Amino acid sequence: MRAILVIGGGFVLVAGLQLYVLSEHTDYWFAWTIEPALTAAFLGAFYLDACVLALFSARERAWDRARVGVQGVLAFIWLTLLATLIHLDKFHLDDGRLIPTAAAWIWLTIYVLEPPVLSVVYPLQLRSPGGDGPGGGEIPRWFRVGSAAIGALLVIVGAILFVAPSSAGDLWAWTLTPLTARAAAAWLVGQGLVLAAIARDGDWVRARWAFLSMIGLAVLQGVALARYPGTFELGGAPGIGFVAVLAILLAGSCYGWLAARRASSRSR
Repeated sequence: MRAILVIGGGFVLVAGLQLYVLSEHTDYWFAWTIEPALTAAFLGAFYLDACVLALFSARERAWDRARVGVQGVLAFIWLTLLATLIHLDKFHLDDGRLIPTAAAWIWLTIYVLEPPVLSVVYPLQLRSPGGDGPGGGEIPRWFRVGSAAIGALLVIVGAILFVAPSSAGDLWAWTLTPLTARAAAAWLVGQGLVLAAIARDGDWVRARWAFLSMIGLAVLQGVALARYPGTFELGGAPGIGFVAVLAILLAGSCYGWLAARRASSRSR
């Protein structure tokens, strides 16, 4: 499991840099062309968020302090594989140019291999002997309920986008194609399950790397909106809802990270 977290963290770091830094050049530097550039930056922020969570979780010696993101990752990679297979014609598999073709084949290889491998390794980890270590501070009920509620919202929106990507016009604050709607949906479902795991575990320290990664996610998404202000439609309900969820995620994650640091200091 540690090896999967480290290797996966490396892959999502590369994808995150491709998408977030080179948002306007996915026709050459990524596995498929993503337009508008805001969508590429939006997806890239999630990949960078996942890198932080994976690599910091891999540093932990105890499973109960590394597991918070695994169920979300598992859902994300299976949904991304399905989206890839549905829209395989959109990928640069036979582009003819070295870099986009290589990016597409590497993408396909990763998402064909990783879901079944993680689906085998994760149950093996769950069946390993031992139990949870001592907690690092109980999360209060109000915070757990809030995390569960935001997580459920993300899962519901993600499920709708994945099953009916044509509904993106009513749910999203900028234009999505069927492929990018499903790619975004995979991340929303995955992130929603991370929030659900925080609510279920109810421990500040076990959730600390999730809080840190979500702080980065909210900041990167805010910067992406500032980079492409003309693409984002703030006036309607989807735009207001998007900004509101980002603000809640940032405030809650900052609170959680500070609480986790205090709890960690007391438990030493």
